[in-house]
Amino acid sequence: MKLFLLFALIFVISITSCVNSEPVLETGLPLALLSNDHPNSSLKLDPGVVIVSFQAYDPQEMQFNQYCRQSWAESSEIRMNSPYNGSLAFGIPEKNDCSINISGSGTWTAQVSRMEMNNPLKMPLNLSGSGTTVSPPFTLEKGNYIFQRGETGIASPMYELTFSNGTPLMDGNNTYIQPSFNSAIPDTFHIISIPEPGVYFLSVIAEDNPKPWNVSISSLLEVPVMGPGPVIRK
Repeated sequence: MKLFLLFALIFVISITSCVNSEPVLETGLPLALLSNDHPNSSLKLDPGVVIVSFQAYDPQEMQFNQYCRQSWAESSEIRMNSPYNGSLAFGIPEKNDCSINISGSGTWTAQVSRMEMNNPLKMPLNLSGSGTTVSPPFTLEKGNYIFQRGETGIASPMYELTFSNGTPLMDGNNTYIQPSFNSAIPDTFHIISIPEPGVYFLSVIAEDNPKPWNVSISSLLEVPVMGPGPVIRK
């Protein structure tokens, strides 16, 4: 009887672990290690996406700068009021000599790694995190989807959907990065349009006091085309 209870307990624990587990972003071996004592790194990078994972050990402002010789650059600034871990994605369109510089007003460390696109998540998606974070990759088919967020106002970060090569997913008119949320927009969901099937990921940017966030992405059922009805004979 005791043996049976032991096996039952192990079974329940294993199920609970599976249910509560969350997908984790996979990265390759570190390409560079940075810190407040060593804030710069020069790298020869192949096309793809690099992830800067950072650990802030006290409240501070941090500035992240990435520059490549072919004259493209990206910059992000984050302000936090407590110790915090996060991650940022930088797209590398072609093989290039790049530099990464981080500045902070406190103590911090960071690692630069390549983002792994293996084993992407499948639909429907429920993603969560805290503050500035890069999601695991996921697959989307061509079509329309509902992108829903759990937080609005100042509690909501910015969300940017991105192709697996690091290119932002623009709207049909090429005017904004989908799904186009900010703290001034009260909407809890937007319809996003995926132009081609492939692997994507979500960049979450919280510029001030990072807070927990939750989003979901689900397929939007197509509305059947309304055709002519049956002939009504008099």
